[in-house]
Formats: sequence, structure tokens, C-alpha cells
Amino acid sequence: MLKIAAFLLIFNFSAFSQDELIPAESVPSETIYGSSLTLRPLEVWLDMINSAKKTLDIEQFYVESEKGKEMEPIIKAVRKKAREGVKVRAIFDKAMLKTSKKYLFLFKGKNMSYRIIDFKKIGGGVQHSKFFIVDGKEVYVGSQNFDWRSLSQIREFGFRIKSEKAAADFMKIFESDWAGAKNPKKDSFKEIKTDISCENPQKGVLLGKEVSYCLAFSPAGGKYPSEINEILKIINSAKKEISAQVMTYSDKKKFYELEEAFLYAAQREVKVRLIFSDWALGEKKDSALRKLCGKKNIEIKISSIPVSSRGFVPFSRVEHLKYLTADGDMLIASTSNWGKDYFYETRGAAVIIKGETAGLLGKDLFETAWKSPYVFDFECTKQYQAKRRE
Repeated sequence: MLKIAAFLLIFNFSAFSQDELIPAESVPSETIYGSSLTLRPLEVWLDMINSAKKTLDIEQFYVESEKGKEMEPIIKAVRKKAREGVKVRAIFDKAMLKTSKKYLFLFKGKNMSYRIIDFKKIGGGVQHSKFFIVDGKEVYVGSQNFDWRSLSQIREFGFRIKSEKAAADFMKIFESDWAGAKNPKKDSFKEIKTDISCENPQKGVLLGKEVSYCLAFSPAGGKYPSEINEILKIINSAKKEISAQVMTYSDKKKFYELEEAFLYAAQREVKVRLIFSDWALGEKKDSALRKLCGKKNIEIKISSIPVSSRGFVPFSRVEHLKYLTADGDMLIASTSNWGKDYFYETRGAAVIIKGETAGLLGKDLFETAWKSPYVFDFECTKQYQAKRRE
């Protein structure tokens, strides 16, 4: 709480009437990560949840907690708010029900309810977005799952957006999926229309300076801006440099749009630098990387976070964040990995920000990773082994 107060005081957000965008970065323990420009999601989430007066709407891929771990205070705060009269609703995806089911009882009780969505019946994929809305006034969206490891064992990135308009757009997504969890209808997402577009962006404040921002969602085909279209627009309009970090990238299902965009950018003499996690390697999973590897103006590195000194933790020690920055003034933070199923079949969400501080934040995140001891060059012909996850 004290850090949040100091953060807001330093950047004097109250001097502006526009929306506020507050970046939050999850930091794996025992690593050098942790930008001075970002807060930590645990304190951001608690501050948001504890501020709730009427409603708390949560949409997550899954939930996983352990006694004494970082999700415990989050769930306790949610349940406390419900006891105080706040209406709590939560959505989790059916594909991860095996994981979530042990913790679903925590979302039952007075003023609390949850639904399991089978997004495969709606879009063909899964509900992979990660966001929650407080009182219809603000929203958190980022790569963090509702998982204790996302708060202390995995590198993640997202934004708290203090905006009734942004919250309203996310609420449209939530209400459609809440209804779809009870009565799934194929392609029902195509009827969702949001208001904040990149053609008509919203003004906001990031790190004390004015920026403009817009929202985008997946699957493509709705009456909302689509993530893949907005990513391609940024890549295709870049003039100097593109830097991106995403957990995995796949060209399965004949998904070549990003490959073509990056190759075209490189031909225009745009410097392209990409970081993917070691979860993207091995078992032919890295075929998409090989098609870009060795091309002029394109550099690829792989991140590999060491195992904690406390021992191996399944499904952790990975850079799970998904962001792209371009030309020093564009930043997109997403919940989607790069693959056709993520953009065309799966529920995802992103915030796109334009402005000096957006570029500054993106550069800080990327350069720290690019120069860190956790990355190595991707070799075009080397055969990599898949990393142990569990």
C-alpha cells in the first residue's frame, strides 16, 4: 500500500483528469527483474480488491492456490469483500477444470458465484484472458493467471486501468462470457461491440505523462478491435525498430501473418528483436522461429529462468509475459501467445498504448531481458530439447 501511494505521488496522477494506466510486473524470485517503472501485481490486486464497494467480476483461465502462497491473501480479500456485501462473480475455463476444481469452493457463498465456460463451444479454443473489473470503474488486465506462481515464480506484465469506459468494454466481454458459460452458443462473441477503438483512442496518463490508448480482443471476428489486426498494424507501420517478448510462437494451422509482417519489416530495414521462452523449444515447436532465424535485421533470443534454490516448481520459472513495442512510442500488452488458435479461436485481451512513456516502459522491460543473464541466442540449425514443465 505504501509503495502504491508513493508511486502515485511521484508521478502526480491526480493532476490529470484522464484515465490512469498503472503497469505491474511479476518478478520470479531470485532474479534481477523488477523494473522501477512497475509495481508488483500482488499489491496492485489487493489495493483494487480492497477498494471494491459494489461488484467484483473476475474472468480467468483457471485458479490455483496453496496455503501460505501469494494467492491466499488475494482470495481472502475477495471473500472478505463478499461478506461485506460486494457481489462477486468469477469465470474459469473448462479446459483447466482439473486444476481449478480444488479451489472453486472458495468462490461459493453469500454474494459469491462462479461459472465454468466451455469456450471451445463458442470460439473453438479456450477462455485464456486474465482480467477483473472493480465496481465498473477500473480493470486489471495482464498475462498473470490467478495462480500463486504468476505472482512470485513467473515473469508477467499487465496494467491497472482506472477508467469507467475501459471497465465498460471489459464488462461487455464478461457479460457475454458469463451468459455463454450457462448457455454456450457458437460464435456468440461476434455480437460483442466495444467502444474504445484504436481509431478513436482514449486519453490517459502513464508514468506521469499523457498517452492515448485503446483495447483489443480475441477471437477476431467480433465487433471489437481484434488483437491480431492491431499487432499487425503496429508491425507494418514501424519505421525503425520492433522489440517483442512472448512466451511461445507457433505457425501451426498455417498461421503466417506474423512471419510475413516481420519479414516485410526487416526488408524495410526495421530492426526486429524477439525474445521467446524456452517453453517454445523442442519437439518441432520452434519451427516458426527457424523461419525468421538468420534473416537480415532479425535477432532472436531465448529466455531460460533458473530453477529456484528451493527446488523445482512445476509450471513455473518462465517468462510468460506478452508485449510488443515499436519506434519508441508504441506498446501493446496482451494475454495471448502468438498462434492462430490464440487470435482466431480463443478469448484474449490487450491494451495498446501510444506515447513517450509507453516507449520508455517497453524499452525498459525489453532491454532488461535482452541484456539479462537468462537469455541466449537462438541457433537456427541447433536441435533443442523441450524444457521440463512438470
